[in-house]
Amino acid sequence: MTAFMTTLTGMRSLAILGLALMAPQASFAQQAPTRITWAPSYSGSCTDCALAGRNLSGWNLSNANYPGADLTSATLRGVQAHNTNFDGALARTANLRYADFTGASFADATMIGADLQYAQFNNAKLQNADLSGALLHYGKFIGAILTETRLQAGRANEADFSAANMTGAKLMSADLTGSIFENTILVDANLSEANVTNVSFRNARLAGANLDGTIGIETADFEGACATAETRLPISLELADCAPF
Repeated sequence: MTAFMTTLTGMRSLAILGLALMAPQASFAQQAPTRITWAPSYSGSCTDCALAGRNLSGWNLSNANYPGADLTSATLRGVQAHNTNFDGALARTANLRYADFTGASFADATMIGADLQYAQFNNAKLQNADLSGALLHYGKFIGAILTETRLQAGRANEADFSAANMTGAKLMSADLTGSIFENTILVDANLSEANVTNVSFRNARLAGANLDGTIGIETADFEGACATAETRLPISLELADCAPF
């Protein structure tokens, strides 16, 4: 009887040891899929991808190639997409909040009514993109290229466009309250009827720009900014002449 009890006790000990050894493996098997689902990564190429209405929140799309992608009403909240090509993309009413598009390209993209709040587009290329009516509150566009970009009726409170090239940009009737355009090139840009309350235009280049009918211009900071004879300014505002490039 004693020998039987000893054998039974030994079998129980082995069983407990086996379960202990298996436990970390079971835990890893449960956690691994969660990490993959939380931050999937895709850096391949998908020309004219049909992603309308898709939820890509949290994805890492850096260095990918998505020219002509249909992102209409898609959700890309918190996406990491450094240096990704979205040229010609259709992103009307897309949700790009908190996304990081540093160095990405959205040339000729249609982003009408899109939500870009808190998103980063530093050094990104958005030339000739259509952002009419888009939300850009607290967005970062430092050093970005926005030549001929359409931002009319957009809302960009406290956004940062420092050192951006916005030659020919169309900002008519845009709400730019509290935004920063320091060292920004605004040559031939149209800001007519825009709200520039508390906007900083320090050292901005406003050659040929149109500021007719702007709201709150008396609160804007134009220290170091320059203009030309073609620049349309309120009578009360005089700026230094821009030196040739």
